[in-house]
Amino acid sequence: MAETKTPNVRIRSVREERFQMSRPEFAELINREAERGGENTGCTARVVATWEDGDVSCPRPVYRRVLSALTGESMEALGFTCRSSARRRAGRTVVTLDQLDDPEQAVDRRHFVTGLAALGFCSERGTPRKIGTAEVRTVRKTVRQLKQLDERMGGDNLSLDAQRALGALNRLINSARYSEATGRHLRSACGDLAVLTGWLAYDADRPVDAWGLYNQSLYQARMADDPEVEVHAYAQMSMAAARNGMPRDAAELARMGQRISARHVPPRLMSLLALREACGWSLLGDAKECHAALSRAYKAFDHGTSNEDPKWIDFYSSAELDGLAATCHADLGETGIAQKLTEKALATMDHRYGRNRAWYSVVLAEVHLQKGEVDDACHVAHDALPLLAEVSSTRTTARLGAFRRGVEQHRDSRAVQDFLDRSRALVA
Repeated sequence: MAETKTPNVRIRSVREERFQMSRPEFAELINREAERGGENTGCTARVVATWEDGDVSCPRPVYRRVLSALTGESMEALGFTCRSSARRRAGRTVVTLDQLDDPEQAVDRRHFVTGLAALGFCSERGTPRKIGTAEVRTVRKTVRQLKQLDERMGGDNLSLDAQRALGALNRLINSARYSEATGRHLRSACGDLAVLTGWLAYDADRPVDAWGLYNQSLYQARMADDPEVEVHAYAQMSMAAARNGMPRDAAELARMGQRISARHVPPRLMSLLALREACGWSLLGDAKECHAALSRAYKAFDHGTSNEDPKWIDFYSSAELDGLAATCHADLGETGIAQKLTEKALATMDHRYGRNRAWYSVVLAEVHLQKGEVDDACHVAHDALPLLAEVSSTRTTARLGAFRRGVEQHRDSRAVQDFLDRSRALVA
């Protein structure tokens, strides 16, 4: 059974009686207060709704700081029940979303936004006349910061910032003076930024923008003669093609990446490319090719990590492998193994990856629905709502919306009606 939620009447009272605001107005007030403090929240009416409805008993630390500054009250006085989020698992500390958002450990979005400007990468500050390795290191650092922010926030709030940074970097490449070696490193870094910006656009459900950015990454990778960036772009293009109704292109793009990788290939990278290929075959309904590609993916992954693994592949864990494999089996109608793999993925996934946990929770709900287990599907989706409220990912919200539409015909069930009621604010 889904856990019973207790509405937070105190925070609602503060909004309605003290500030006399609607949810959208209160969300905008929070964003303005955050901006004044040099922070970014991206608060929306649906986030406020999850607080008031009791779906989130303790906001993320960035919201806690803003709410306390705005109201002058503690979280307890505002009706929240915040507990320590540090937890131990398998003898090691698991870093949670809250810990990543603490001031001591957070990657601050404003550092990303101003990082390139600090070295004159923005046109309004003028373009440096000559640049070297220091500027290249700044770009690399910016990509790392952006990736960490994406892991905990999702792509919606970051995508436009990343595109502005990429535009500034392109201007730098075409107007500054640098050596040939620096130019190759700069274009390689630009390719990294372009492929990550493409991913953010993809997560924000802007597939046309994502496709153009991935092509820009390919262009920069070839100019820099950097096969690692080129393979990364092919892996991301394969994923985007699969989602956008081009399953054969998805398989062929993944195979293209494998052909390039064959000359200098760490097994983990080959595993990911084989998995991307499998996703294309599953959408085509080709079980034989899909199973063969999945077999190669697991076999390569079993070789473990390597010093030659590219830095961008650190997200690719056994949980991610199981989760993506589960979607392949679900596409083929193999719901039993899809359920087992999704449950395994969620049980083993690092809690830092809040968006991925939300995504695969919806996948698991879909698998239950595919099996005809409507109440179980809604219980799973219901329990995922706090995760969904804490990330900014149009792609994930759209998947939840599609699931809602799939269960609406069963609204006579109490579990279904409860889920529909509680998820309405998230997909509004």
